[in-house]
Amino acid sequence: MIVPKSKTLLFIAVLIACMAGIASWAGLYIDGVYRDNALVISAWKGNDIITLFAVIPMFLISMLYTLKGSNKGRLFWMGSLWYMVYNYVFYLFGAAFNPFFLLYAALVVCSVYTLVFALFQTDVEKFRRSFREKLPYKFVSLFMLFFGMLLGGMWIALSLSSIFTGQVHVSITQTDHPTAIVFAIDLTLLVPSLIFSAALLRQKKSWGPVVSSVVLIKATAYGLALVTMTFNSYQNTKVVDPFISLWILLTVGCALSLTMLMRKIN
Repeated sequence: MIVPKSKTLLFIAVLIACMAGIASWAGLYIDGVYRDNALVISAWKGNDIITLFAVIPMFLISMLYTLKGSNKGRLFWMGSLWYMVYNYVFYLFGAAFNPFFLLYAALVVCSVYTLVFALFQTDVEKFRRSFREKLPYKFVSLFMLFFGMLLGGMWIALSLSSIFTGQVHVSITQTDHPTAIVFAIDLTLLVPSLIFSAALLRQKKSWGPVVSSVVLIKATAYGLALVTMTFNSYQNTKVVDPFISLWILLTVGCALSLTMLMRKIN
């Protein structure tokens, strides 16, 4: 069975769900937790909605299926862990200092190490045998490569533009952050993971389907969070995100690509 081999690892996974539940519930229902401007607070709350009502249930349910030896359950569990890493890095470095700072730090540390150990315990050859039909290597890998290069290219272009024009892009200034936190995290976490997993899948490496599934699960879940953040921010501040159409298209693309992979697993 492909289950967490350590009771400690299982305990930490439950702890992650509890900590994320506390952080997102408090962000939604306790006034004064967030100390950013109105636009950013609206974004945090939109994110908390998806984390609390979609990702945490997915995390717990997939963990139960993992304990039963489910291949798909393990992939969704690890994808949820990758979501926790990426999501709470934003809170840790992007949110104005608040009472939950240490909780964000704990979530990042626990999620990173749990995901690393979960990957180490994964029998990739068993996963390879669980795919009952030929995988859509070409389509999914091309989409992930397109996603990574498009997003990375956008943030690099906007960063270079500020060098030559001396003007910081409005997506940075309107948050009142001293730096481009979104650019920084995407360029160091999201973009490399998309390109790396696309390369593994394209070359039909054993790790390709596993890593690609994990990345796509996270990307689909966070895409939903991003769209929710955008609409919640517009509802509260009337600020329109010029990239909203792109976020919706990329989220749909991630969901379709993920579905194509999941349909091939027994």
